[in-house]
Order: sequence, then C-alpha cells, then structure tokens
Amino acid sequence: METEKTRRLTENRLQYYRPYKRQKEFHDAGALYRERLLCAANQVGKTFAAAMELAAHASGQYPSWWQGYRFDRAIRAWAAGETAEVVRATIQLLLLGEPGRHGTGCIPKSALLEVVPARGTAELADIIRVQHVSGDVSTISLKAYSQGRERFQGATIDYLWLDEEPDASIFSESLTRTNIARGPSVLTFTPLKGMSTVVKRYLLDKSPDRYVTTMTLDDAAHYSAEDRARITAQYPEHERDTRTRGIPQMGSGRVFLVDEEKLF
Repeated sequence: METEKTRRLTENRLQYYRPYKRQKEFHDAGALYRERLLCAANQVGKTFAAAMELAAHASGQYPSWWQGYRFDRAIRAWAAGETAEVVRATIQLLLLGEPGRHGTGCIPKSALLEVVPARGTAELADIIRVQHVSGDVSTISLKAYSQGRERFQGATIDYLWLDEEPDASIFSESLTRTNIARGPSVLTFTPLKGMSTVVKRYLLDKSPDRYVTTMTLDDAAHYSAEDRARITAQYPEHERDTRTRGIPQMGSGRVFLVDEEKLF
C-alpha cells in the first residue's frame, strides 16, 4: 500500500531532487552561461538532470539549493530528441511519468495542467502545459529530430533542451529560436558521433556564452564499484571511454583533437 510519504515523493519529485556533484555543476552554470553541454557517459543521469531543470523552470518551483538560472515568469520551452518513440520513452517519461500515472515524473502533479496528445504516435505528448508560480502557464513542446529541420523553424522560445546530439542543421535552427529571448539552451548527450560539428563547438570553439560539464560513470553514485567494472567490461575497448567517461569517440582508435585533460 502506498504511504503518504511515498505519495508526496512520487507527486513532487522536484522538491526531493538532490543532484550529484556534476549534475549540480551543470545546473549552477546556467547562472553564468547561456549555452551548456552535459557531455556524459551512458546511464549516469544526464537526461534526468535536464528533465528536473526544465520542470523547475516551467513551474517556477525551484529547489531550496538552486543556484542556477531562474525565470520569474512562465516560459515557452522545447524539449527534443532523436525520434518520436525515443522522446516518448525518455524525455516524456521523465517529465510526466508512466502513461496513466502522469504527475509522477519531474513536473510536480500540482503544477501539471494539461497534456495535449500528438498525432501519429500512440501515447506521445505534443504539448505539456504547466502552472507557473507567477500565475501564468508555461508550455513545453516535444519535438523529434527525425521530423526534419523545417519543424524547428519559425517559433520564438525561452528555453531549449536537446537530448542526444542533433545534426548541425537542426542544432543551428533550434538555437536560433532562442535569439530574441536570449534564453538558456542545454544539450545532454554521450558523444558517440565523435568530434562532430556540434561537439567541436563546445570543446574547441571558445566563447564566454558556453560551458561544458562532463560526467563519468564514477560520478554516478547509484553504481557500486562492482557495477562500474561490470558495465565498463561489457563495451568494446574502442567504445569504453565514450560510454563510461563521455569522451568523444573517434572510430576504432583513441585519436582526439582536444587535450583529454580538458574534458575533466
């Protein structure tokens, strides 16, 4: 039987969110940098951290420890991933909770006003409307890179979240949508595409607007030392640094265009 404490936890995960050190570094950097990348190993909490941040911005219910960027008003946000199915299984699941249990994800149930369904993909949300503490309503639009660059044109938004690395054209189009509001843009991905155009922008092109947080398997406290050893061993050698440390993959060898020490 669900206890009152469990119910409170599941219906307001944002209030009880306590980030790992690297996740908090990522959040805190928002106070100073417009563009942020959380370049991380697989399954260490990068998407979860970004979902929690978006829930905080959309609702205005910032945790007491929050030192990152703050909105004092409702926002228009985009959250995008690779395909509709992937967005449903990752971004949407984290924001809303399981189908039939909306309000048990990162967005507090008390702030969740409406979930507008998308067409063409079962149980996929198109727009999520969230009550902001200011009294106005935030909107979160879910998008997929597979829809093509054209679906990322035209709008003006306050906040952008891209989960997993998009191609350069969709990245550029999406970032352009934040130009008027000068709002934050965040990326969360494991750099499986190697030293791509997007990765180079953050690791090689210097800008006072950008900040990179790296997060390795060692930074995820939900894994034991035995878990980490087992997970590392399951990958081919040429993938291990990327999947466990967030270092860009360069084919089957370890060839980097940036000093490896700068990644940590």
